[in-house]
Amino acid sequence: MSSNTLHDPRRYGDGQHPLLSMTAAGRPAALRDALARRADKEIRAALRAAPSQAAYAALWNEVCELAHYPAGEHEGALAARVFALPLVIVAGSRRPLHLAGVLPDIAAVSELFAQKGVLGKTQNFGLGNALCALATLESVTPSEVHAWTVALGAARRELPPAPITMDAPGEEVHLRFLVGAGIAPAFEPAFVETASNIGMWGMALTQLLTKQLAAAGAEVLPMARPPLDLLRAAHAGRSAQLETACNLFASNAVRRFRLASGDPVAIISTHDSAELRLTLSQPFDETMVEGFRWPLHPLDDLPAIIGSISALLADCHVGRVEVAPRVLPDCNTHGQIWFPALREWPAFGAH
Repeated sequence: MSSNTLHDPRRYGDGQHPLLSMTAAGRPAALRDALARRADKEIRAALRAAPSQAAYAALWNEVCELAHYPAGEHEGALAARVFALPLVIVAGSRRPLHLAGVLPDIAAVSELFAQKGVLGKTQNFGLGNALCALATLESVTPSEVHAWTVALGAARRELPPAPITMDAPGEEVHLRFLVGAGIAPAFEPAFVETASNIGMWGMALTQLLTKQLAAAGAEVLPMARPPLDLLRAAHAGRSAQLETACNLFASNAVRRFRLASGDPVAIISTHDSAELRLTLSQPFDETMVEGFRWPLHPLDDLPAIIGSISALLADCHVGRVEVAPRVLPDCNTHGQIWFPALREWPAFGAH
C-alpha cells in the first residue's frame, strides 16, 4: 500500500454542549438526569456537538452504559436487560426473492440458547420473532431503554419486522436483528456477557435459522454476531454487514478481473459525502472499473476499517493498493458517483 494517509471526510461538531463537557469531565449526573427526563433531543444535540470520533464514541458509550445499567441498582435487585442479536444474512437467488420478516419458530431459538448453557442466571428470557431492520433499532431512544430497564413492567412498543426482498437475481448482504430481554440479578453477568462466546452456539444457530429461512431457488445464509445491549447492537450490526458486503464484493470482483484481463489495482479513497470507497480497475482495460461504497458513521474507527480492507486485499493477493492523498468530490465531472480508477491516478499528484 502507498504511504499516503487517508483523510477522514466526516464533519464533527464544535464541542460546545453542556452534556458533552460534563461527561468528558467525569460528571455524568447531568446525562443521567437527561435520560430520566426523556430528553433525547438534548442527548442527540450533544452527540452532534462532539468534536471528533473519539469524543462521539466516549459520549455514546456513556449514554449506553447509563441507559442499560442505571444507577440505583443494588445487590440482590433484579433488572431488565434489553439486547439485540445482529444477523448478517447473505442471500443468493436465481429469481426475485421475498422472505417474510418473522421467524416461524422463535421458541426453538430460545431453546437453543438454553441447551447451550449460555443463559447464565437470566430469568424470563425471551426473544421476539420479528427480524428488525437497522432503522427500526436506531429509532429506539436511549430514554426508552432507560425506562424499560428501571421499570421491569414498563410498557414497550412493538418493533416491526422487515421482510428481506431482492428485486433481481443475484447475491446481496442484508442486516436484521432479533430483539430480546431477560431479567437478571443486577450484579450478575447478563445474557450479552454469558453468550458472548459465539463459538458455543453460532454454528448451531446458523443451521437452525437456515432451515427457518429456506426458500425455493435461493441460498440464504444467516450469520449471527454476539448479542449486545440494544443501543450498542445497531452500530455493531451495521459494521458487520458492511464488512461482509465488502468481502463479497472484493472476492467476486477480483475473480472477474482475473478471468477477463489480469490482476486489478485497488484504490481506497474518501469522499465529501462522508464515504470510503474501494475501487478496482485494470491498467490494460480502462472500461473495467468496479467499486464499493462504505458510508462512514460517526462511531466508525476509520483506521480499523482501512486495516480490514487492506487485509482483505492482501488475502485476495491484490499486489498494488493506492490511497487517495486527499478527500475527493462525491461525483465526477459527469455528475456520476465517482469511483476513481487507475487512469485518473496521476491527477491526484501521486506517483
